[in-house]
Amino acid sequence: MQKVTLAKFYDKELSFSDYLNWFSTHPANTVDVLSVLRAQQPNHHGGTTQDWCPSVNSEDGFVSISYLDDKPVCCSLGQGQRYVYYKEDEQFITLLCGRWPRTEVVNVSKKGIRAVQSYRSAAGS
Repeated sequence: MQKVTLAKFYDKELSFSDYLNWFSTHPANTVDVLSVLRAQQPNHHGGTTQDWCPSVNSEDGFVSISYLDDKPVCCSLGQGQRYVYYKEDEQFITLLCGRWPRTEVVNVSKKGIRAVQSYRSAAGS
């Protein structure tokens, strides 16, 4: 079912042969989730998900927080998952977190990513 989920994510029709040979016929883009979806911990304790993940939106209407290597991440990861599938357009990177049947699709503003990366560089993290 993960292959069906990937086909839907990439807006692809899934033939029977594709189902059997998905990864050889459809190379997927993956990215280390910490490089794109690492949460910004507010200076104060607590805060809302919007404080932690200001440029992230979920298709579910709310963003989940997971932890990877003791670092907060702005999506619901599957067990042991570090790399997530993604696609992009001019304004957003869309990422597929988790594994079927528990997946979450999140959109990240490219402007927001650049701002976060600049902030982290200046802060030395």
